[in-house]
Order: sequence, then structure tokens, then C-alpha cells
Amino acid sequence: MRVPDGFNRASRCAALVLLAVLFSGCAGLGTYTEPPRVSLVSIQPKEVGVLEQRYALQLRILNPNDTALPVAGMQYTLQINDREFAYGVSRQPVSIPAYGEALLDVDVVSNLLSVLRQLQEANTGKQESLTYRLSGSLSLENRAGKLPFDYHGELKYLPAAPTAR
Repeated sequence: MRVPDGFNRASRCAALVLLAVLFSGCAGLGTYTEPPRVSLVSIQPKEVGVLEQRYALQLRILNPNDTALPVAGMQYTLQINDREFAYGVSRQPVSIPAYGEALLDVDVVSNLLSVLRQLQEANTGKQESLTYRLSGSLSLENRAGKLPFDYHGELKYLPAAPTAR
């Protein structure tokens, strides 16, 4: 059976229109040429248990792109001196405007072993600073895939105050 030429042309036109609509929809999602910068603003103890501790973190999310970031959720890990200290997830939505920033309050969980290791290393007195690394990824609304982030920082220990005699 032979298909009429008009049908082939109509099918081709419909396929081209469908492809054009799909590509224009993807363009509307925006492109993110640079990963977001997520930095640690503060950390506060929240709950201290025998085997598990919870901390409240405040994160600054900076968007270096020309498209807004509609964050639906995120997962993250906090390392201290190259050892995992705490981890967490958040499904708190936040929209970061193009070339803008937002503060986000989240929680992390650590276990007793992580805390004891950090205290043991701090008590050796050999370290003059504390390094930390905050890494993870952001999930965006209406978009598959994740945007990774990785931020490093260092805190210098303050010298001990002289003792009075």
C-alpha cells in the first residue's frame, strides 16, 4: 500500500513543529553555566544526644548565572579537616534571583564518633587552623538533574590569651 505524498509532508511538518516546541521549552528552563556557590555562614548546636547530634546551619546560596535558580531541595555534607562531620537534606524551597543570593536555614546530623575524632585532633595542638568543606547538590523545580556545589574554607585558631601571674 502506498502512502499519499501529502500525508508524508504533513507528518514531516508536524514532526518539525513538535521538535521546535520541545526545543523552545528547554530553552525556557535557562542554562546554568556556573555552579551555584554555597557557603557556610554559621553553625549552632541544636540537639545533643548520646549517639547523634543535630546542628542548625545557615547557608548562603549565591547564583552567578543570568537565570533564576528555583531550588526545590538539596543534599549536603560538611567535612572538617578532611573528615566527614555531618550530613543533611532539605526540601525547603527557595528562589535565588539571577546574580542574587539567599540565606537558607537547614539542619545536619553527626554521630558521636565523628565528634570524638574532631575533638581528639583539636586537642593534639598540632593544628593551627580548621579546614572545612561543604559539598552537595541542588535540585531545581521542573528540571531533571542536579546542580553540584563544593565550597572550601579555613578558620585560623586564635592565639591563647596570656595568663596572669
